[in-house]
Amino acid sequence: MNFPVERDLVVSLDGFMDKLEAVKPYIIRDDVNDTSGGEFLQSPAELAQYKQYSMCINCMLCYAACPVAGHEDEFLGPAALALGHRYNKDSRDQGQAERLDVMLVGEAIWGCTFVGECTVVCPKHVDPAGAIQQAKAVGAQEFFKRFVAPKGAGV
Repeated sequence: MNFPVERDLVVSLDGFMDKLEAVKPYIIRDDVNDTSGGEFLQSPAELAQYKQYSMCINCMLCYAACPVAGHEDEFLGPAALALGHRYNKDSRDQGQAERLDVMLVGEAIWGCTFVGECTVVCPKHVDPAGAIQQAKAVGAQEFFKRFVAPKGAGV
C-alpha cells in the first residue's frame, strides 16, 4: 500500500533578513534613554492605526505568493514593507524619515504591482498589499514635500 508523502512548505529566506533589517522594524526615538517623561502611552485610536500590521508572524507566505519578490532583487517584499509601514504609523516612533529613505529607493517599494496575493494568503489578515499602497501614498507625499521644500526649509 502506498501512502501519500506529507510535505511542508519551505520558503527561502535568502535576503529576507537583510531586507527586514533595512526597514528598521522597531521603535526609533531620539529620547529613548530619557525616562523622566514616564511611559509613552497610546490611545486605543493610535493603536488601531497600526495594530493590523503588527500581527505579522514572518511565515513568509506573502513572499511565496508574490510574483515580484522572487524576480526583483531591489523589492523589499510584502512582510518587510508592511512592518516598516507598521512602525511609521506608530505614534511613539520618530523613524519614519529613516525608513522612507530605504523604502522609496528604486524598486524597494515601487516594484509592487499590487497583485494582492500576499494579502490573500496571509494567515493573520495583515494585508501587506494595503500597507504597501498606503506607504506608497505617504512616499509620494514626502517626495513632493521634499521637492517643494528642500532640507532645512523648515516644513
